[in-house]
Amino acid sequence: MRAAAVRPTAERPSEICRGMLVMLPARVIHYFSGGYSAMNLPYPVNPVITVYVSPMLFLSGLGLVVYGFFTWKKD
Repeated sequence: MRAAAVRPTAERPSEICRGMLVMLPARVIHYFSGGYSAMNLPYPVNPVITVYVSPMLFLSGLGLVVYGFFTWKKD
């Protein structure tokens, strides 16, 4: 029987960092498209971005963080 190939821990990508890097643009997109900044955008933003896209992007990043935390604790 062949053993499963396991990457060394130094080369294993960190899902927690990936999740944080996905959550950051989601927060920035929501901040500027929601009108929370004092800056006026040069083009109108579709409300679908504020209502659906940025929260889904944020939640997907949060899911990666939670998944990374549980796989990190498992090892």
